[in-house]
Amino acid sequence: MMCFDSENEEERISRSSRRDSRARRVNTMEMWKRGTLDDRPIKERWSREFKKPKVKKIKDPTEKFDSAALEGLVLEVHRRTCVVRLLGGEVINATYRAAVVHELKEFPAVGDSVMVARAKDAEENAPYSLLRVLPRRSSLVRPGPKDKSRRELVLAANVDQVVVVSSVAEPPFNYGFADRFLLAANLCQLPLVMVLNKTDLVENLPQGVQDFISIVDKFICVSCKSGAGLDALRDVLKNKCSVLSGKSGVGKSSLVNALVPGAALNVGEVRSLDGKGRHTTTSSSLFELPFGGRIIDTPGIRELGVAEMDEHDLARSFPGFFHNDIFTCKYNDCMHLNEPGCDVLARVRSGEIPQARYESYLRILHSEN
Repeated sequence: MMCFDSENEEERISRSSRRDSRARRVNTMEMWKRGTLDDRPIKERWSREFKKPKVKKIKDPTEKFDSAALEGLVLEVHRRTCVVRLLGGEVINATYRAAVVHELKEFPAVGDSVMVARAKDAEENAPYSLLRVLPRRSSLVRPGPKDKSRRELVLAANVDQVVVVSSVAEPPFNYGFADRFLLAANLCQLPLVMVLNKTDLVENLPQGVQDFISIVDKFICVSCKSGAGLDALRDVLKNKCSVLSGKSGVGKSSLVNALVPGAALNVGEVRSLDGKGRHTTTSSSLFELPFGGRIIDTPGIRELGVAEMDEHDLARSFPGFFHNDIFTCKYNDCMHLNEPGCDVLARVRSGEIPQARYESYLRILHSEN
């Protein structure tokens, strides 16, 4: 019996000793993390029994790179990698790690100015790593996936203007899409240029097209097939960074091929069953214009929501509803649905505001952005 008690006592003392050792080890590590232990670039690590102290040098975060950071311009963005053109002209692939994205709270976008460096443990197809994205002077955004924490995705960065390409036929002009892009450009404080393609297919512009171009500051009629209007488009794009957007099948790729010799983008045909375009551009790409300036060709997208916009702000700022952006409805919170004294409804009934524009407003108002 005495032997049994002695064994229990020894075991109890051993457990207590291990607990004390772990506590001392944790307290020391906490002190080191808080900076109250010392400022030397070393730390002590102990075995489980607090014996045999070892000294380990703290890794310098810059040690994983072979060279100094270099500045470059993002030409394309893919999953985990992006194509970057360095200031010297060399085009390289760079990986962007989760830590960089977490620090930025944003993924890199085409048109971004970034800092990259060659990594020691780099993959063969991407020898550089993206260190940081330099501040943006402007951006065109769209809503992100509804199940993600980031509600906005940047389509293009550091742009001077938005160029929306629409076709007057095959596929027909889409009123709702043009309204969404005009509204998105206004929210991002970017000027919008409307380019009407395939004008060789019609003798006169449809009434819906005429109604829309009456509210935009600048529009250009072009035909990639005949070349009409391309010189006027070059003048608008010269010495500016423009983002080219539009629905699939309207001729963005054909325009890029006409403006940038050697681009050789794939051109898709319009589907005969539903008249919708085929996606030929799968990711945004930046091209240098031979006459000066840049264009960012974005994928053809069938929908563009308006991110983080209150429904009352939408009602007060919808393009084409008010002259000189002066709200003229009787009530300040008028949503233009069935409220008394609504100036918008009165002008829709009189024909001053096209019915197609009002229906476009309703679709955006009731959509889940």
